[in-house]
Amino acid sequence: MDDDGIVVELGARWRPGDATLMLNAIRAAAAGEVPLTLLHRGAGGRSLLLAASAEWPRLKCREVVRDAHAAFRPRLPRWAHHRLLPSGRPMRPTGIAISGGLGGLGLAVAARLGAAGHRLWLLDRRPVSGLAVADQHRLAAVARATRVVVHQADVTKAVPDSPFPVTALVHAAGDLELHPLRDIGAGRLERLAPAKAAGLRTLVRALAPGGLRSVLVFGSTESRRPHPLFGGYALANELVRLEAARLRRKHRGVRLVTAEWSLWSDVGMASPSAGAAAAAGFATVPPDWGAQAAELLLDAGNSVPGELVLGGPQPTADRPLAAIAGVAGTSVARDGQSVDRLVALCRPVRGGRHRGAGGRGSVVRAVVDGRAVATWTSPVHDWADRRPG
Repeated sequence: MDDDGIVVELGARWRPGDATLMLNAIRAAAAGEVPLTLLHRGAGGRSLLLAASAEWPRLKCREVVRDAHAAFRPRLPRWAHHRLLPSGRPMRPTGIAISGGLGGLGLAVAARLGAAGHRLWLLDRRPVSGLAVADQHRLAAVARATRVVVHQADVTKAVPDSPFPVTALVHAAGDLELHPLRDIGAGRLERLAPAKAAGLRTLVRALAPGGLRSVLVFGSTESRRPHPLFGGYALANELVRLEAARLRRKHRGVRLVTAEWSLWSDVGMASPSAGAAAAAGFATVPPDWGAQAAELLLDAGNSVPGELVLGGPQPTADRPLAAIAGVAGTSVARDGQSVDRLVALCRPVRGGRHRGAGGRGSVVRAVVDGRAVATWTSPVHDWADRRPG
């Protein structure tokens, strides 16, 4: 502790013990009602500060990133308008690995890719016999459409030999455990936080020498602005985003995209909550749309940023994928007047710097469609606001 409260200093990477250090500092700062500062050179941890602020509203936190690679330095928001449409030439059938391949999201993506003729290698910690009957039927349907090989494996530790050449990877593995930071054990957070990043690192290290060319990492919008109880999950997804940035620099020949999704409806670990979230105005991801988006993002023929926050409507010819980089979440404005009014708030003026919509303590929502960037704001802790207009 110093005159400015409690200061935690981490390094350039997340290390064993960092979760315990952060958790103890957060609890001490909250109990003593003193500010908390996180200093690091690329290790991350911002998402945990935001989760703590959601749980202890009077807690004042800040993050300082210094002497770090540009990918980890704080940047002014920049709006990017992306049209993610089929390139006109679909991906040629190839070998694709899917970690978390027996989960709801993994099976949804597998069904889409299998129908396109790709050979699929599904990696998961659970055995096929442990799947629900409905998921076993989904897996059987995929296997009828293409060659499917399933391996039970913990990819955070080791990757089995691939059954065929693999040129693309979808990293959809992860755990969703909801705990308040005031109650979660340090040991549990130590286990949860680095697992997703460790799995990605192990997979890319194993597959890159064999011709890996494209990687799609499944992240979460929770890493940008976590809800209460989502602190550990948010941190895991922040750390996998940072790991992806490191791997992107190390493996120049591998196209690596991080897609940070809002809740998927009907499938996945958070599906029980998705219906209520959608009714409240939160942008959920329909499985068909998510699988289509994943296929497009995996296609090396499409040029997209390295990081995207995703959510919104089913793409059509006149309204392609909703995607914008560097915002806290995404949603939809169906009213044309609302779109026009809100676009004026956030589009950069010619020759000037970007002027963010909303005031301090607001979350910017955005959606990119075929003609505009639509944004509006809501209080930091309120993701269930009404649509504008």
